Amino acid sequence: MKISIWMVILLSAIVAFIIGGLHGQPLHWYLFILIVIVGFFIHIIILILKVKDERS
Repeated sequence: MKISIWMVILLSAIVAFIIGGLHGQPLHWYLFILIVIVGFFIHIIILILKVKDERS
């Protein structure tokens, strides 16, 4: 995985927390970790689908 993908996933989690803070939502540290893990999971699924598409 490229470092840029890591940076984009972390940046999107930070932006989500900033937007949530602006709207008065409760923010907890485990939500940040959950957002990052979901981002990596989605990226892995996209990579798997690209590999399957390139084989056919």
